[in-house]
Amino acid sequence: MTSPRHLLTVWNPSYTDDALDAHLSILLHWDRERLEGRASDEDVYVWWAKIRSKNRDGMLPHHKDVVALDEQVQAGQETHLYLTDYRSLYVAEIGEITDDDVRVDEGEFGHMPDYYRGHPVDFWFRLFDLRRIVTGDTLEVINELKKLSNLGYHERPVSLYGGMVDLPLIVRSEAPSSWFADADALNEGALWAQRAAEQRSEAQRMATELRDNLFGRELWPLLSPTTRSFLAAAEAEFRAHRDDAGFDLSGSAIAYAKAVETELNATIFPALRGQFEGKPPHEREVREEGRLIDLGGTVPHQSLGAIVHLLEHQDLVQVAVRRSMPVDHKSILGLLPRELESIRDLRNPGAHSEATSASAMEASRRVILGIGCEGLLERLVRARLRARD
Repeated sequence: MTSPRHLLTVWNPSYTDDALDAHLSILLHWDRERLEGRASDEDVYVWWAKIRSKNRDGMLPHHKDVVALDEQVQAGQETHLYLTDYRSLYVAEIGEITDDDVRVDEGEFGHMPDYYRGHPVDFWFRLFDLRRIVTGDTLEVINELKKLSNLGYHERPVSLYGGMVDLPLIVRSEAPSSWFADADALNEGALWAQRAAEQRSEAQRMATELRDNLFGRELWPLLSPTTRSFLAAAEAEFRAHRDDAGFDLSGSAIAYAKAVETELNATIFPALRGQFEGKPPHEREVREEGRLIDLGGTVPHQSLGAIVHLLEHQDLVQVAVRRSMPVDHKSILGLLPRELESIRDLRNPGAHSEATSASAMEASRRVILGIGCEGLLERLVRARLRARD
């Protein structure tokens, strides 16, 4: 099957002080209207326009190809618009692509920033949600964009310098990526735009601190962007309130656990997929938490509890782990489930009926981050790399 195509463009700071914030605020406004009963689910969107350069007349060479991507969107395939200003990187969920001028339609001005008035536009993208991938770090943006191939340039990795011409680029991801299907599992069903709008400066500072003074510049980019985001949020809250005996650190505890959960999903199931692809259903499917999981396909995000149960009780999974991770299978099947037991308790909001203290989560935090020991996250990354070789 051909992997889905996505789009990448740059936002221009000359049109407004912060184009990204302008779109986020509109999207979150409509989400609040929905939550308060004044709008429907269908009203929660914002338009992003690809403004046409004043120095160009006529269509882009790949205009029809960009518009044709709407067929993929309407077929239900998650389709992404990657957005960057070279220092930060976001990804949006596209709900529609059109070259019709939506500004003439009644009510649509309420779903776009005012600065779009009067500008010629090549394309309009209806966006349902936005996620932050990188904040304020050009090197990390470069590393993330290398995971995308530019279909207009011999499918070479996207280059931030020299390759950003005739935007938007049509790209493919090096691995199947679903940025928005896990909102229920990881974001309690809320828009990822909520997290994108929160604590960006603090997230940037803590991510830099973790990269430079704990994980190192080699390892940090290998962690999932979602893992990095949850880790930065968790560690920022922990450090700010670790000495405040009355502060409830349950939010930090849950974020640490979500970081581990995300990295487990990124490590275990891609490694197993090669063991099951092409096999009949009874040799590739397992039932977990009442749901059927196809281990030979793209496995939906699984909870920590489900992963522990799969590793401990599913013979099909255990055999595949031994074959796909010959160096690490003893750790994955032996030590890892025991480590995850306490972290699973951090993940469960129901376990936080009382305030969570720094001392209650310190041991798990040290295991996760690798403070005074070989870190759990580092072991998962190393295992993933060896499984690919």
